[in-house]
Amino acid sequence: MNLEHELRQALKRKAPSKGFDEKVLGRIASGATVPVPAPETRWTRLALPVAASLVFALAGSYYVRQHERQQQVAQAEQAAREVVLALQIASEKVSAVQVKVQEISHHERQVEY
Repeated sequence: MNLEHELRQALKRKAPSKGFDEKVLGRIASGATVPVPAPETRWTRLALPVAASLVFALAGSYYVRQHERQQQVAQAEQAAREVVLALQIASEKVSAVQVKVQEISHHERQVEY
């Protein structure tokens, strides 16, 4: 509500300052002209779109690079989990074989006596 009040005050119609008429008429009579801004050159018309394109290209390549890195990390983590699982399975198999060897060895000792 305060912003609306401030806008109304700023845009409220105001009477021109004293002597405004004389200043305008004097400037017209003297032939003074208001400097016209220089027309846009080709460079200034192209600068903003080129800069924006570069920013988008860099941001896009950064995003793609980060996405690839995340995929690589996920693949490495998956590979590490698979290696751990393979080692666990191998350890279980080796333990089972050791038990069998011990049983056979124990059985052979009993047969020899």
